[in-house]
Amino acid sequence: MAQTRSSIKSYKNKKGETLYMFRVYLGINELTGKPDNTTRRGFKTKREAEHALTKIKFEVSQGTYKSSRAETFQDVYDLWIIQYEKTVEESTFVKTIGYFKNHILPSMGNYRIEKITIAICQKHFDEWAGKVKKARTIKAYAKKVLDFAIVHGYLATNPFTHVETKVKQTYSEPVNEEDANFYTKEELTTFLNYAELHLDYKAYTLLRLISYTGMRKSEALALTWNDLNLVDNELRLSC
Repeated sequence: MAQTRSSIKSYKNKKGETLYMFRVYLGINELTGKPDNTTRRGFKTKREAEHALTKIKFEVSQGTYKSSRAETFQDVYDLWIIQYEKTVEESTFVKTIGYFKNHILPSMGNYRIEKITIAICQKHFDEWAGKVKKARTIKAYAKKVLDFAIVHGYLATNPFTHVETKVKQTYSEPVNEEDANFYTKEELTTFLNYAELHLDYKAYTLLRLISYTGMRKSEALALTWNDLNLVDNELRLSC
């Protein structure tokens, strides 16, 4: 039977508040043969941390403790980001890391994954909307982590699905007017990927055509089959 080893430590959160945490050793994992540990944080008092630690020790001694590898939003993010990195270009990955480092994790990283509610998600979206231009993008990435949590059995539903995003954004982030009406290459790719999944093929084809040729909507809608040269892969604008 494994004997737990642990120590309770204090730390400061982003607001400068003193909280408590502990990392407890649970013995050797029978599947991997490696040491098994779990970390709990976010306790407001040392007594609260001691109570949680005592409960874990008792469950381990009775053989009833069920370890969940992902217990906080940060834990799930750490698992998700490994898979996400394999699916996107490096530039997109770097930008994503920035969204989490600067906005999502400071707000939600310490939350117990099963305790995250619609009200919590709405609260933080409203905060992001009041600070930055791309609050909806940030919300979409936070939602991806909770979607990952659902797939892996940590959550039943995603509270971000019900967050109201049609709010007046009062962000103070400076906007370059010259760039305000343009997507970056990564943003355009994300947009087209989403359009391909959620729009009918005619709408998606029109958007893709406009995006990659630079033609106006009126020019694209005026095209006929006679304007298409399949031999030389050319389009002739007739308006």
